[in-house]
Amino acid sequence: MARKPVLEGGKRDEIIAAAAKLFFTDGFEKTSVRRILDEVDGEVGMFYHYFKSKDELFDVVADRFFHQYETDFAEMAAEISSVEEFADRFLVMFETSMEQYMLIQGNMHWTVRSALHERTVAALIPAAEEMLKKYGYHGKYPLDIAAAKTIAGISAAIHSKSYAEMSRDEKKELIIALIRETIGDGQ
Repeated sequence: MARKPVLEGGKRDEIIAAAAKLFFTDGFEKTSVRRILDEVDGEVGMFYHYFKSKDELFDVVADRFFHQYETDFAEMAAEISSVEEFADRFLVMFETSMEQYMLIQGNMHWTVRSALHERTVAALIPAAEEMLKKYGYHGKYPLDIAAAKTIAGISAAIHSKSYAEMSRDEKKELIIALIRETIGDGQ
């Protein structure tokens, strides 16, 4: 009889923690299943008892990394009552996230930084959809595209050299303008 996969705890969590450390420092390509297992004193069969592939393990690592971030952003988007309030709260959330990111960044491989950025943008789209609906988007473009456009625009702005040089009020004004431009596309 086939064994049921273990979904939580024990060696599985050790593998996830070791993989996260190696993925962050060495990148996905340079992190082999064997290296991960060496970190936890495990065998290849044990790895495949818990995971189908290294890709699946990377997804689990990324999901754990983003879970609280996604939850916090969705709650914020649901609670806000204006675009201005969104911009204020987004700036606080962004600053806190960047402080946490700087703590773990260290020697993080560029491939992992890129994957984390991509996942961050994707994770924010559902909450952005809810926010746009709340503020009257009835658009000529599908809501998921409008939300992706908004998040991509904000992402491009906050990662620009000019943004770093802006005052907090200018940053807030920019975020509000990006959201209002998207809402305006729907009218």
